[in-house]
Amino acid sequence: MIAFAERAFADATAARRSFLATLVVLTLLRAWFAAALPFTSDEAYFLMWGRNPDWGFYDHPPMVGWWLAVLDAISGHRFVLRLPALLAPPLIAAIGWQLLRRRGEALAWSGATLLLMVPLSAWNVAITTDIPLMLFSGLTVALYLRARRTGRMQDFLWTGLALGGALLSKYFAGLLAIAIFVDTMRRPDRRSLAGLGWVIAGSLPAAAIQIAWNAQHCWPNVMFNLVNRHGDAGLSWRTPLLYLLSVVYVLTPAVAWRLATGPRPGEPGGAAHGTPGEAAHDERSTLRWLALVPLAIFAALSLVKTIGLHWLASFVLPAVLWFVLSTGARSRAAAIATAGLIAAAHWLLIGTLAMLPTETFRSWSNYQGLVMTVHGDELARALAPWRGRYAIASDGYSPAVTIGYALGEHVLVFGPGTSHARHDDILTDFRELEGRDILIVRRRDYSPADYEPYFDRVTVRDIEIRGAVFHLIEGHGFRYPVYRDRVLDAVRQRYYALPRWLPSGACYFCDRYFPERSCHR
Repeated sequence: MIAFAERAFADATAARRSFLATLVVLTLLRAWFAAALPFTSDEAYFLMWGRNPDWGFYDHPPMVGWWLAVLDAISGHRFVLRLPALLAPPLIAAIGWQLLRRRGEALAWSGATLLLMVPLSAWNVAITTDIPLMLFSGLTVALYLRARRTGRMQDFLWTGLALGGALLSKYFAGLLAIAIFVDTMRRPDRRSLAGLGWVIAGSLPAAAIQIAWNAQHCWPNVMFNLVNRHGDAGLSWRTPLLYLLSVVYVLTPAVAWRLATGPRPGEPGGAAHGTPGEAAHDERSTLRWLALVPLAIFAALSLVKTIGLHWLASFVLPAVLWFVLSTGARSRAAAIATAGLIAAAHWLLIGTLAMLPTETFRSWSNYQGLVMTVHGDELARALAPWRGRYAIASDGYSPAVTIGYALGEHVLVFGPGTSHARHDDILTDFRELEGRDILIVRRRDYSPADYEPYFDRVTVRDIEIRGAVFHLIEGHGFRYPVYRDRVLDAVRQRYYALPRWLPSGACYFCDRYFPERSCHR
């Protein structure tokens, strides 16, 4: 396999043909995934953003919501909505190729192929906040390298604007900003420090948008990312080990190992390879810092927190580029061959699972959620008798947005929910539901007594779809004052108890339900 890969990338012509063949196969497979695989709850959640566009949303910045607002205006089909995710890997590979081609055509096509084949690019088609983050982060890396090379202040400004796009996509872009700062401070001079100032200036408008919106909306991004979602945090030996495995998986073993150990003697950048050009050496060093700084910060966080695979996605580009520039042809061929085998295993697994009957997984503990996701159309038909007469609800954000996507309408979250269910607090005004009938769809067991205080009358029934039982609670005559005092006040104390160090400002939740009470601790 390695010998075959070496031949496939032996010269510029062979490497270009291999890249194009990989691109065609990969795009066709991922296009099938994008059209065939069911829309996930996270994707439905972000689509809800797009259908209610704003300058910000509860847990993340607004970029993916803006994109989905445009795409949804074209078509609500999942293939159309997933187009950015489908196009992201080829675009990132193109960025990599453009950056590498000055070092040789064969090397550039090899690097672009490896960027296509890394696991998250090879199979993922979900449209999430990570997609715009990956694209804007890749653009930031490319522009920053150009700015370092040219020294022109306008290039540093463009870097800042791209970084601003990343900041409007997801706050992990802040780790890339830290990496740029660290790289600048390695060898500070007047030019690099002035350039850093222009990077900051370019990213300030994006930061200002987020600060302004958060200040007028209970600081939800701050509360979610720094306060409310970390109840399970604590020292553990498992989470660092899991993080290590995640890095090896996301980067592929060869890239992760070489990034940690450095280039071998005799390879580009190695001790016995001769004296490299200063510009090439500086570029390699910059790329390594841009990859290692965010990964090191995640490593520190992994001592107390589980680090998600997707958290690492936007830092793959600098790691792969450094690897390609710091290794020989055989090492690059081995990395591409390994990535190809991993990708093929994913395609085979996903394809097999997609073709299996849903009932195959009836013993799975989350089978109801699977049926709700895969067969939302059947659930929507089953709920037809209640539509229009009842406000449809569920007990958590995931089932609410999944049902909402199937129904094509907003489904509210009834009950306390979790830290991930809070964006519905912005969309739903329970005061307007006083006296209404509400249908609550549940996947899990419950007690009718949990709902009786909030309605004049409660009736219950079950429906079954492909062996999955869904519980329907018909609440007749919603009692808003009781719900406010028992549920909404508990939510206020749990999720809207702002720390004293956050300035007071408008708060949709407290201003709406508790104007007489403070949301500060």
